[in-house]
Amino acid sequence: MASEEMDRLLDNLRRLALRHAAQNLDEHLRQAASLKLGHVAFLARIVEAEVLARQQTAADKRITGAEFPELCRVEDYDFKAQPCLDRKRVLDLCELGFVDRCEAVLWIGPSGVGKTHLSIALGVRACEAGYRVLFVRASALLKRLYASLADDTLEEVLTELAQPDVLIIDELGNSPRKPEDDLAGVFFELVSRRYRRGAIVLTTNLGFEQWPSALGTPSHVTPALDRLVEGAHILTFPSDAKSYRAERKQGPGPLPNKRGRRRASPRPDVPKGK
Repeated sequence: MASEEMDRLLDNLRRLALRHAAQNLDEHLRQAASLKLGHVAFLARIVEAEVLARQQTAADKRITGAEFPELCRVEDYDFKAQPCLDRKRVLDLCELGFVDRCEAVLWIGPSGVGKTHLSIALGVRACEAGYRVLFVRASALLKRLYASLADDTLEEVLTELAQPDVLIIDELGNSPRKPEDDLAGVFFELVSRRYRRGAIVLTTNLGFEQWPSALGTPSHVTPALDRLVEGAHILTFPSDAKSYRAERKQGPGPLPNKRGRRRASPRPDVPKGK
């Protein structure tokens, strides 16, 4: 293809926002010549590659917007280390039917069994499938909801938390609650707002009978639980399930930093007396 025609084609591809096609045009042309593709097949190949690239870009944006502390995938979970967990049941959840049905997934068990890993893995799958996801620590979520009572912004916060298709609430009960802070009421409002409107994935080390100790007034916890467990997928690890952290011989390393982790520059030697 003549240089002038190539430049005009690239310019038009960019004007049409077909960035992937523009960036990979040379490769597409080489493959078309190698495979002896006709005009229609060549165009179909370019369009399909553009669609796939846009889908991946959109999925990456949803994953970033979900605010996961790290990326975890089901494929990386060691089911052999937790033989009590039904692998088929977990893989069925990865089909994301619970999202369409606005159901809850509750992971209950001791620390270190992979509850957060599996919750994030479901969230990543949902992002890749086109769903909106938000990950939040239970302590931060409940503090925000409770604080919104003071400035009369609870309705705004609930409306915001009702937007994602999947809301992941991690580590309910891991942080102590001040006796004077009754969080059960705002938790009920959250569950009620999302009831039959959006899926909830929740991890906790507490049995249901212990939830009042983490949230507050039992009369508010009970109706919240009633709505949460209706049609829910409840996966419980035994209390003696092994912690994968305890089995590690080497740490997993630092979590990724959204702004990019920089190593501090060494301080220059300063001569004494100056």
